[in-house]
Amino acid sequence: MKQTHEQKFSENFKQIPKSFIREILNVAGRENMISFAGGLPNPEFFPVEALSKSASEVFAQYGAEVLQYAGSQGYLPLRKWIANRYSQKFGVEINPANIVITSGSQQTIDVVAKMFVNKGDGVIIEKPSYLGGIQALSAYSPSFLPVNLEPDGPDLLQIEAHCLNHVPKLMYSIPNFQNPSGVCYSQQKREALADLLKTYQLILLEDDPYSEIRFEGADEKPIFSLVPEQVFWSGSFSKMVAPGLRMGWVVMPDNLCAHFVRAKQASDLHSNNLSQYILYHFLSNNSIDEHLQLVREAYKKQRDCMVRALKMYLPQAKYVLPQGGMFIWLQMPVNINTDKLVEQTMKSGVAFVPGKSFFTTNTGENFVRMNFSNACQSEIEKGIKIIADVLTR
Repeated sequence: MKQTHEQKFSENFKQIPKSFIREILNVAGRENMISFAGGLPNPEFFPVEALSKSASEVFAQYGAEVLQYAGSQGYLPLRKWIANRYSQKFGVEINPANIVITSGSQQTIDVVAKMFVNKGDGVIIEKPSYLGGIQALSAYSPSFLPVNLEPDGPDLLQIEAHCLNHVPKLMYSIPNFQNPSGVCYSQQKREALADLLKTYQLILLEDDPYSEIRFEGADEKPIFSLVPEQVFWSGSFSKMVAPGLRMGWVVMPDNLCAHFVRAKQASDLHSNNLSQYILYHFLSNNSIDEHLQLVREAYKKQRDCMVRALKMYLPQAKYVLPQGGMFIWLQMPVNINTDKLVEQTMKSGVAFVPGKSFFTTNTGENFVRMNFSNACQSEIEKGIKIIADVLTR
């Protein structure tokens, strides 16, 4: 019997869930659609002129060199910039030799999973968790071990129980303004988690794309700074500068860089060389902190606007107020199925991401992830009111 192409798909590929976010963005991009769906930075703050100038000067200085193949670990001056910034910011010694430039944090998740996860291996994951992380990890057929999120971080007793009962290899977490919940781990939870990592020799993949867009409260040190021998600490320039650059980075434990590079080479040889040069030039000739301050101030206003609208039009929704990041995670009444709700709101011109996409278990039907960073304040208020009107109907 003749097989179709689809029937020949690998078992690993079949494990990857669809991205509701990517599918919904095709619809959310329609004219006059108010979108709270994607995790999109506000393009109003993309430094177009400065990046354009950096691109011109990079070509003028380096010419064809930046269009050639390059080393897999990444542009050394950019790795030094990352090491210097975060060594000073968090008081932790970071060696550029332990940094690899990636094509965004999504690639880091994939490469770390490729290095460590065999079919059936235990992977501890937050409940809920980032859909892109679930997708990347699912390709390696792990046994997901979910842990509940509390207002100040994960349930540590659940983590320890998983370590005792399942001997997991890896934990994946987003400690700062977690996607989708907005939860930020407290210092106490970070220290306790670091102790668990040491005790059970558990590897942590610390996904940290949002820490630079904190608009309230004091910065928390990364878990990497507490137990660097157990942590892959992943950052991204997508939220700091612009996602179209597809630039991220990961700091890893000593002696693992060559292994990470080998696994990465199997995917893409090296990250975009031209983007690395342009980004480094931009960072070296402009104040990233002045740029980030503009972003933080704007996102705080947008968050506050969404909170006001929620209180006015959707008082039945519960949420943790995020001190940074780009999302508000709504818990609707249990009788609300948000998959069905979004079908109706899109007919009225509003898109969001239903909560079920962020769980590895078959749950979350009454949750909603709302992105506040990519809509103006008038759109935010109008969109929340439309959702409320559809619920009423």
